[in-house]
Amino acid sequence: MAVKDADYASLQKIQSGDEAGLRELMSRHREALFRFVYRYVNNEADAAELTEQTFFRVYQNASRFRPNAKVITWIFAIAGNLCRDFIRRNRKRQGDLSLDVDLDDRTNIQRGDTIASSLSNPEEAAVSSESLSKVNAAIFALPHKLKFPFIFCVLEDNSYDACAEVLQTSRKTVETRIYRARKLLREELSDLLA
Repeated sequence: MAVKDADYASLQKIQSGDEAGLRELMSRHREALFRFVYRYVNNEADAAELTEQTFFRVYQNASRFRPNAKVITWIFAIAGNLCRDFIRRNRKRQGDLSLDVDLDDRTNIQRGDTIASSLSNPEEAAVSSESLSKVNAAIFALPHKLKFPFIFCVLEDNSYDACAEVLQTSRKTVETRIYRARKLLREELSDLLA
């Protein structure tokens, strides 16, 4: 049985045809969902579009929601599926990011955050930026089964139990997938770790 919380009340509004319920869900979860999707697809414009598509699907499929899980779990499951499908269709556009976009407006991520502030010269900054790009590329290359729990739990700081609920699997499976993702990342980024 779903927890009778504000999200559930908002979803009930949507089910009765009241768009205010969707606005409520968006105001509560848009930022966290955008950050998750952005980390998944590694492109700001695509992340914005996929976030919108997620909320559109929530509105469109509200009548199908069954109160045996949390609403936010259902929303993240929809987003994860959209991200997976998007990446399958658009493998050639990996990592596009306009340098003209000010990321802090939507993601609370600032360009300066990607380079440690203690760097004293441009050469160190370039090396740091290159390292960050390698880490992002390695995360992006993870298989969906490993990428989703890694981003959801490790990068976005959600619980293993919440991830297990979204993926409709056990906590142990989530733990194993995160362990495998970390192992693959360690192997892929061994030159940076040395």
